This record gives sequence, structure tokens and C-alpha cells, in this order.
Amino acid sequence: MKPNSSISAIMTFHGEKVLANFALLGFSRLRAAAEAAGLDVELVAVLDSADEETARIVGGHPGVRSADKVLEVANRDLASSRNDGIALASGKYIAILDGDDYYSKNWLTAALQTAEAVRGRVIVHPALTVSFGAVHCVAETFDMDHGDYPLASCMLAHPWVSCSFGLREIYVEHRYTPTRLHESGFGFEDWHWNLETVSHGIRHVTAPETALFYRRKASSMVTEMAQNGAMVRPTRFFEEPEKWRDGFLGAME
Repeated sequence: MKPNSSISAIMTFHGEKVLANFALLGFSRLRAAAEAAGLDVELVAVLDSADEETARIVGGHPGVRSADKVLEVANRDLASSRNDGIALASGKYIAILDGDDYYSKNWLTAALQTAEAVRGRVIVHPALTVSFGAVHCVAETFDMDHGDYPLASCMLAHPWVSCSFGLREIYVEHRYTPTRLHESGFGFEDWHWNLETVSHGIRHVTAPETALFYRRKASSMVTEMAQNGAMVRPTRFFEEPEKWRDGFLGAME
């Protein structure tokens, strides 16, 4: 892989079954667009206690190349599975994907362009989230460099999505924290991770004209967390809430 243009896409699978096929077809479209722009993209597929059908589909999918990596784990925890995939990745950049969602064709190329164009250390998200399935809606993603969203509100609501892109070193330095919902009562690993990175001076921005197509299910890990009254794990972000009253720039001065 080219050291300055290599991307490792971490895609997690559990019990998606045939949806894994469609997600991998979507990934193939992403990879083709990135390679046409001169980028190298590897897939790291993490099968976390995946059922037989899902494992069969991923293992035999034409979109999974011999040079890609397929990792089987039994974490039963999304955060841990992402960490395992990141540890195995060889790219300079990491893209976090889910095994039943879709992404605009330009997502990887636009995310890389954004990450390299802006100042400082950043995590890049799609500009729009288009929800389909059990819920149909479109949401614009908050960009810390362009907007006035009060960061103190992050204590009550999560302004970003799980789909993210950034330097691998950021993901290695700031690992996802396991939730173990039924053992600990904690959940929302992405919310926690996003706040942890913000508290360490990493900005969350968006790539223009990109979208996550987010499959909303009547029953999912997120709905299970909400139904069980899950809480976000304690994070450095919560230690000094007054820092976030005037937004990110004021907090970092």
C-alpha cells in the first residue's frame, strides 16, 4: 500500500445475513471510486460471533479480495471488535463502517481530501445521514469548524454518527471503550469515543457532499441500549463541563 494514500476500512459484522451481501457490494463501489482516484484501500472485515450465514457470505463474497483481512472474534461487543480490526489494519487512515449500511460513492475520497486539507487533528464524518427502514429522515451532521452547535449539549445528545474517518494513530491512541451493556449498564460506545476525542483537542468535521445511508431497524443495538436505560461511560469530557459552555474554540484557549 502507498504510505500516504492508504486506507483501511474496518467493517463489522454480527448477524446481518443477506444484508452483508448488499453492504459489501456498496463497499466495492466505494473502493472502486477511491482506486480510480489513486488511493489504496484494504478491507478489514471483523466477524464478531457472526452467525453461519453471515460468515459464509462475507467469507465468499467477490468484493472481499485475497489481500483483505477477515478476522473472527467472539467479543459480542462492537467497541472491542473495532479495536481488533484497527490493530490488524495497515493503512495510514482508518474508515469505520458498519456491515448493513451504505455510503455515498465519494465517501472515502472526500473524507481523505478533508482530513488532509484542514488544520490540526480531525475526525471526519459524512455531511448527511439519510435514514431508511424503520425510520425515514435526513439529518445534517454538525461540523465543529462551521457551525454554532453548543458543545455542552453533547452531554445530553450525540451530534455525530458512528461512521468516521481519520488517521490510524488517533484510533490507536484513543481506543473504543467496551460497553458490556448487561454487565455494566453502559452503552453508546460511539458517543463516548467521540466525546473522548473532542476532550483531547481533536475536532469533528464533515466532508462536503457525502452521505451515510443508515439502516434504521425496529430492533437494534441502539434501541436495546435505549430500552435498557443505558448510560454513556464517564469520560474526560464530563470532568469540566464549564469548558464547553462557549464552544470548542473557547474551551481550547
